[in-house]
Amino acid sequence: MEPGELLSDWRKTRRLSQLELAGRAAVSSRHLSFVETGRARASAGLLRRLAAALDLNCRDTNQLLIAAGHTPVYGETRLDEPAMAPVREALGVMLDNHLPYPAGVLDAQWNLLLANDALQKLIQAMVAEGGPLPATGNLVELVFHPEGFKPFILNWDTVASMLLRRLRRDLDLRPDPLLQRLYRRLEDLADVPGLLGGAPASADPMLTLQMMINGRRLTTFSTLASFGTAMDVIMEELRIEQYFPADDATREFFENLGFHRADAAEPV
Repeated sequence: MEPGELLSDWRKTRRLSQLELAGRAAVSSRHLSFVETGRARASAGLLRRLAAALDLNCRDTNQLLIAAGHTPVYGETRLDEPAMAPVREALGVMLDNHLPYPAGVLDAQWNLLLANDALQKLIQAMVAEGGPLPATGNLVELVFHPEGFKPFILNWDTVASMLLRRLRRDLDLRPDPLLQRLYRRLEDLADVPGLLGGAPASADPMLTLQMMINGRRLTTFSTLASFGTAMDVIMEELRIEQYFPADDATREFFENLGFHRADAAEPV
């Protein structure tokens, strides 16, 4: 895609007029129009200002620069590379310190990259009871798959509806082809329109995940965290999901697993 087309698409996704975007990026609306139509070539500095005004992430800023023939400004370092050693250490500390409760590291498409021992144990318990899981590391797909986590989730309709809405919001903000593919996969696995139209209201302050595993009812809620100062594509997309017990029975279950904070997080 030409850089002008890409820029125009992002502007429309953000629901901004040329005048509004030009004002935010301190450029004339006439010049912005010329850039979008290909009549003018934008400098790398201007594209970075426009990307900031559009609130683009590191990956999309790089794509905009590359489309215009400029050098990408942000690195894209794999988690297993030496330069990411401090990041891996920080992730390990966060996962380890959350024991005895489950926690994992996800990428932008909800693929599980790391899991602490409690989350590993929880997944192993589901495998022991229900058989092998589908060959995917995507947590959302596993929630929807009839041979994945779905049979263990007591309030599946509510959880599935929430996940669909979150994916829709993510896609509205950033039309990621990989997320779009995941959404289409979920449409194959479930009645997506029905789930989106039938989410029950709740007086609870948060959505809980209610599961039945080996005859034990487990109720948890989760938080998502990310790196606030990331200057790398991969690092910016990492998310840490931590699960907390929502009742005494669930707290007792995890505390009785025998995991301590000295145990290390394992790659999935």
